[in-house]
Amino acid sequence: MSVIARLWELQELESEISAAEKGLAAARGQLGESPALKQARGNHFLAQLRQKQIAELQKDLEWKAEDLKAKLDKVNEQLYSGRIRNPKELTSLQHEAETFAVTNAGIEEQALGALEQLEEAGQQASAATEAMKQAEAVWQNEQTILKQNIVMLEEKINILTQQREAVAAELDSGALQVYQRIKTQRGTAVARVEQGTCGGCHMTLSTAQLQHSRGANIEKCANCSRILYSG
Repeated sequence: MSVIARLWELQELESEISAAEKGLAAARGQLGESPALKQARGNHFLAQLRQKQIAELQKDLEWKAEDLKAKLDKVNEQLYSGRIRNPKELTSLQHEAETFAVTNAGIEEQALGALEQLEEAGQQASAATEAMKQAEAVWQNEQTILKQNIVMLEEKINILTQQREAVAAELDSGALQVYQRIKTQRGTAVARVEQGTCGGCHMTLSTAQLQHSRGANIEKCANCSRILYSG
C-alpha cells in the first residue's frame, strides 16, 4: 500500500475515533436524572405537599369545631340550668351561644370543604406517584441502554486507536509530520480526488497534478495544499 493510501487510512481512522468520542461524550452527558424524571419527581413532591397541607388544615378545623362545640355546650348548660336568673347575664349568655353556633357552623362548613379538597388532593397525589414510577421505569431503561452504548463506544475507540497506531507505525516520520502540519492548518490533511477536482477545496486540478496524485509520492493541491489521494 502506498504512503498516500496509508495516510488516507490514517485520516479515516482518526475521523471514526473523533465521531466515536463525540458519541461517547454525548452518552456520558445523558447519564443521571433526565428532565422528564426531574419533572415527575417535582410534581410528586408538590402533590404530596398539597395533600399534607390540606390534611393539616382539615384536622385543625375539626379541632376548632370540637372546641367551639364544647364551649357552646357549656354555655347552653348554664342557660338551661336555671341557676342564672339575672336578665343581663342571661342575655349575654344567649348572645355568646349564638356567636358560638354561627362560628361553629362556618368552621364545620370549611372542614367539609377541606375534606372534599383532601379527597381530590389524594387522587392527584396517587396519580403523581404513578406518573413518577412510570418515569423512573423509562429512565432506568434509558440508563441501561446508555451504559451499554458507553461500553461499546469505549471498546470501539480502543480498537480504532490500536488500528490507528498500527497504521502510523508503518509511516515514516517525514510523511507523518507533513500530514500533521496540514491537518493542523486545514482540519483534514488528505483530500480524495473526485472527478478531476480536489475533494477538500473543490478546485479543478491540472493534468499534471492528476497524474502525480496517482503516483507513490505525496502530491499536494495547488490551491489548498492538502495531500491528494486518487484511491
